[in-house]
Amino acid sequence: MGYPRAPLLLLLVHLCLVLPGAAGLSFSYDFSIPDPGGINRKILRTVPDYGNSENRCNGVICLNASTEKNSSARVYYKQPVRLWDGLTGRRASFRTSFSFALHGGGGRNTTQGPGTAFFIGPFPSSLPPNSGGGLLGLGSNPTSPRLISQFATPTLAVEFDTQWDPDWDPSDVAGDHVGIDLDMIVSDSYSRDLARGDLSAGTVTADIAYDAGSNVLEVTVRLANGSTTSVRALVNLRKQRLPQDAAIGFSTGTGAADTNYDPVLISWSFSSTDPSIPLWVIILSSVASALLAASLVGALIFFIMRKRLAALMKIELPVAKEFSYKELSASTNNFSEDRKLGAGSFGKVYRGDLLDPRMPPVAAKVLTGKMDSQMRKDFVTEVTTLCQLSHRNLVKLVGWCNGGGNGKPLLLVYELVPNGSLDEHLHGQAGRPLTWPERYQVAVHVGTAVEYLHSGSNEPIIHRDIKPANVMLDDAFHAKLGDFGREATATASDVYSFGVVLLEIATGRRSQASLDPEKGFPNSLVSTVRESYHKGSIVEVADPRLNGDFDESQMTRVLTVGLLCVQLDRKLRPDIREAINMLSNPSHPVPQLGT
Repeated sequence: MGYPRAPLLLLLVHLCLVLPGAAGLSFSYDFSIPDPGGINRKILRTVPDYGNSENRCNGVICLNASTEKNSSARVYYKQPVRLWDGLTGRRASFRTSFSFALHGGGGRNTTQGPGTAFFIGPFPSSLPPNSGGGLLGLGSNPTSPRLISQFATPTLAVEFDTQWDPDWDPSDVAGDHVGIDLDMIVSDSYSRDLARGDLSAGTVTADIAYDAGSNVLEVTVRLANGSTTSVRALVNLRKQRLPQDAAIGFSTGTGAADTNYDPVLISWSFSSTDPSIPLWVIILSSVASALLAASLVGALIFFIMRKRLAALMKIELPVAKEFSYKELSASTNNFSEDRKLGAGSFGKVYRGDLLDPRMPPVAAKVLTGKMDSQMRKDFVTEVTTLCQLSHRNLVKLVGWCNGGGNGKPLLLVYELVPNGSLDEHLHGQAGRPLTWPERYQVAVHVGTAVEYLHSGSNEPIIHRDIKPANVMLDDAFHAKLGDFGREATATASDVYSFGVVLLEIATGRRSQASLDPEKGFPNSLVSTVRESYHKGSIVEVADPRLNGDFDESQMTRVLTVGLLCVQLDRKLRPDIREAINMLSNPSHPVPQLGT
């Protein structure tokens, strides 16, 4: 069978450039989940050694277990991450997400501490002397305060600072702030005041993304009150003199009165690309360059492409975990109906209980459709794309299965999100109705996931099917968006779908999802909410099952932002980041909706 040459060449480039970049360091841990054997804790090292003192932190990770004043401590991952390749100079891109609480441990949380910092530096990690207090374990305290600026070893840090110090903190911030420190504790150029912010008032979540191509390091912080702050810096990891293999972790200090200070790490995920280029790619490039003018180059390329295509048809992916069809069939009781979790246009989803006791339950999606070379090519693209995504509000891909031949279907294996879909809780029979705080949390989480897909991943991704049935809820009713993975330039269609989800969350009513308003079909839910808005009584459409138990200003904001997102004129819709800012920040202005 012959194949068009242009698609094959694109496929070869895809295999050369995408797949090698998916083999960097990757992990994800939720330390709030019971861990009787202490397995999760073994992935971390502490400086100084905490010993058994970590038990005081109620299961989560103590960031500073010391009871001494002006002390400092570090917690870091047990193995280093490769930041750049010594042969080619290529640098790794990475993304990390984590949540922490500065007053969230085991009862010693009666005083205000100086904060904490995420750091990247030499491996193994060590503490500078006299680095307690606002130095956060990053720099020493010399006789001259301004000399504090220089770290003893090349280090990059993102500080979450609760105490403003005139010796090294920026003059244009008034209190709690986030800053990017490049080899010095002074973050004058890369610091943001947390307006309305209080880092000590509950759980803080942070996303840090570094793109090696653009040298952009971006930090996004979300406080317990829902407000968000972002700060960016231009960083070249190699020119910054960071080590090739670096430690990643958290550094914390206590102050003069912080004997009861108890900062904790609740969850942490990290993923990076591999900066090295496989030897076969280098050899192939050299051969192709040398033979470019020769008459045999066409035959050589065709031969290579055929070999790569054959490998593709076998679906040998060096990413995620490959499951056997027999293993998944056994885990789902031969894909029995009583194990079915749901079904959609791409296939049916079943609960799977794997024989490996170390593996939690999974959700196995059996893909439907014509099993041809194009479907397998799309399958490879989807798996490699999903494996490069890491966000707490996206359903995580655990692995895949090529069906094993004999006409058996392809499968994708995801983490099992135990509380079912948002659709079941809003419109089905999934127990009690969601409370307003749970609904508001879900709204913010879904928007954050869409924002990450549009602007936070290596390539912009458009979801195309944002709806309550594709929003899964975990034990804490945190939302995780699933059924994504199509690469494209982000457009306004996801924003429209997100707006409809907001309206469904607030009203409890189902949208006419099958009718596309952009093709001239009306959406009765949108029309009903818009009519109430123009009458000045928008909260009257709130879900009656809430019995009026909701924050009226939040309800108004959610419904209004939803209407702004579903405007028929795409140019009038906010982008997803603006929608999230309006939704989560009560001080952010919300424009009036036109008639």
